[in-house]
Amino acid sequence: MKRGLQRFIDNRKLITRSLTKTKRLYRQYDPGWYLYRKLASEVDIEAKFRDDFIELVYVTLVAWNMNSRGARLSNWNTFKQSLYAQRDHFINLASFRLEQLSEAVMKDLFSEDVRELFFNLILVSDSKPRLVTCSKTLHFFLPNLFVPIDRKYTLSYFHKSTSVPASIEKQYDKFSNIQEECRRFANRVSLDEFADSIWNANIPKTIDNIIIGYQK
Repeated sequence: MKRGLQRFIDNRKLITRSLTKTKRLYRQYDPGWYLYRKLASEVDIEAKFRDDFIELVYVTLVAWNMNSRGARLSNWNTFKQSLYAQRDHFINLASFRLEQLSEAVMKDLFSEDVRELFFNLILVSDSKPRLVTCSKTLHFFLPNLFVPIDRKYTLSYFHKSTSVPASIEKQYDKFSNIQEECRRFANRVSLDEFADSIWNANIPKTIDNIIIGYQK
């Protein structure tokens, strides 16, 4: 049996079925769906470093359940200042697209700018794991580069478990491994034909939607 995203390679029907399932059954017309569309309408990385955009990111994370259950966001001022402090790393990454990255370039990015962001952004309280919230925030700022990760769909798909390790280093390893598998998939499978203005606004979110639909 093919594992990970391998099952979708050379299987356009499975991709189509999975994306159709997501469109019909996942967050249709709920606040998270609406807010994500608002976020996706801003494409200029410089313009994203404004209080109103960061506030929209914060509210969207709340709508995506990042301030309940196993997650707890940092307070607003800490969250905002943390993002401003890492602005240069975001800008360094803004021109990269997941489907165009080579393995070597991916390794370079994840050993430098991406690592700095993951370890230094203060998006959740100290006692909470950062993997899920950080992945979603990185996707909101750099939607063409990062696939958002959640417990219910992404982690259970790749690791058959929704648990997140306590160690930040191990969280980063898990985050990096998932992003690398998504990169390999995006390199091999053209997903442009599935683009739309609703959920499949970029390649990383399309990959996320394939996983969600398949899991459903």
